[in-house]
Amino acid sequence: MTQVMLIIGLTLLLLGTFGLMRDIAAKGRSALVFLLPLAGLRHVQENWADVWWAALMRVFGVALMLLGLGLAVARDPLLMQEPQRLFSVTATGQGGVLAGSQRAELNAFVSSEEAIRIAIRNDDDPRLSGNINGRAFRYDRVELINGVFSAQQGEGFIPDLEVRIMLRENPMPITQRRTLLVRPGDENPPEIHLSWREQGSDLPETQIIREGYRMELHLAPLDHNQLTGFLQLILPDTRRSFLSGDFSAYTNRLRYVNNQVDLTFDHPDTLNYLAREHLRSQFPEGMISHVEVLETRMQRREQIGSTRMRITLRNGRVEERLLRLERSSVGWAMRPGATEITVVQAGEQGDLRLITSAPRRKDGEGDTRPASPPPPITLPFTDFGQYTGRQVELLRTDGSRQSGILRTVDGDRLMLETTVGSGSLTYAVSSRELVMLQLTDGQQIFAEGHAPQDQQQARKQAAPTPASEDAQDAGEASAATAGQVVPEVVSDELRRYKALTGRQVRISGQDGRVRTGVLRSVDERQLTLEVPVGSGALEYYYRLEEIANLEQAGQQ
Repeated sequence: MTQVMLIIGLTLLLLGTFGLMRDIAAKGRSALVFLLPLAGLRHVQENWADVWWAALMRVFGVALMLLGLGLAVARDPLLMQEPQRLFSVTATGQGGVLAGSQRAELNAFVSSEEAIRIAIRNDDDPRLSGNINGRAFRYDRVELINGVFSAQQGEGFIPDLEVRIMLRENPMPITQRRTLLVRPGDENPPEIHLSWREQGSDLPETQIIREGYRMELHLAPLDHNQLTGFLQLILPDTRRSFLSGDFSAYTNRLRYVNNQVDLTFDHPDTLNYLAREHLRSQFPEGMISHVEVLETRMQRREQIGSTRMRITLRNGRVEERLLRLERSSVGWAMRPGATEITVVQAGEQGDLRLITSAPRRKDGEGDTRPASPPPPITLPFTDFGQYTGRQVELLRTDGSRQSGILRTVDGDRLMLETTVGSGSLTYAVSSRELVMLQLTDGQQIFAEGHAPQDQQQARKQAAPTPASEDAQDAGEASAATAGQVVPEVVSDELRRYKALTGRQVRISGQDGRVRTGVLRSVDERQLTLEVPVGSGALEYYYRLEEIANLEQAGQQ
């Protein structure tokens, strides 16, 4: 409106002045007299009937120009110091802010003492806050994703206020403190995008600031997917926008409720989080070297999703796993058993498996064996509720295992809770997927329809007799119960290995790898070495020809 008034006023002034100059020139006098203020007043009085229209146009033009200038100064007091700002303000009535503008004019506020004083936080709350587009700002979430720093106010999908800094380079990963400084005179600084929603409007308005601002940004690593930092930002817009204070930033788009990941938030990062936590529960601690997300798909209408990941293990094995997820009323969760595994690289030779923490008994010095578990039983699925609250390991129909605490058994599914970091993760397992539960004492409880054909025979075959145990201790095969006699082993090397059974040893392989652990068993075919890994253990199998040296740990 200000610009319109100025343009109309100037037009009326010029037309009126031209009409008066033409009339006085026709009467033989100099037309330049109307270029001086009030100099042509006498001519107007004497010839009012002929020039009244031109005189009125000139008066109205001057009045409109003065009114427009007054409104412009009232809206932007900096015009008194910088008259060139007159035509940088808008006619939208939004206080000098243009939605989608490509440049904000440099003003004296950025370098003023007032800006420095308000940007220096002296209050008791160091949390990032300030003023954006004339409205108080206090951040609810800060993100640094793909080189875009975003400070947001408001929990909705479209924030009420947002400041985005389009960094020239993606600073991730951040392993040590980093600082970015921008001065008003710097060339090609990062763009600043201010977004806000007017009251009653669903779509945000945006102002783009390309230069002329002052910024100090500090970033430092805090935790997995989190950063900490400090921001001081003074902008050159007409509403004196600024931000200052400390913040914690996320490097993904996970949402948190009461310091827990919100599993109801529909975003691929939620699916990737669940998939990563699931993989952590499938391998011993420290066994996974690297996890790469290859592809994530989420179908909101069908309430299903999938993520394909590539897992690299410490032993060189590389797998690709397709994990499927589904959404329920409580959020996203893994679909039990719905995993496809493709081995990309087999890794080093030798089988590798996780040792379960079954109770053990000692039958002699340096000799530990698992205690005999209670006999397996078969129960209907609904009777599994009697084991609620107990630590169990379940076996699914696809052969996968999962350990945790049995929380509930409801209808045709049970809920298994596993500990993940400082929180927990709950899995739903249907009755169709469950084969059996194994308790901490080793007892197996099979679900009806999944029990072995002959449990008694299976137990007899699995439980070693005293005679067979003595035969194993002497280095003989376990065929003594069948009346067979195995020839005595005559290899001195093998006798030496057997003498170290149950003791801490160090094995050097022909491939140059050295491992230290407990030597569990020795026979003519292979040696079994148990190596502690995190809270569990791994078994490595060696053929005799693969061993370069074997010695008791602690000996040189």
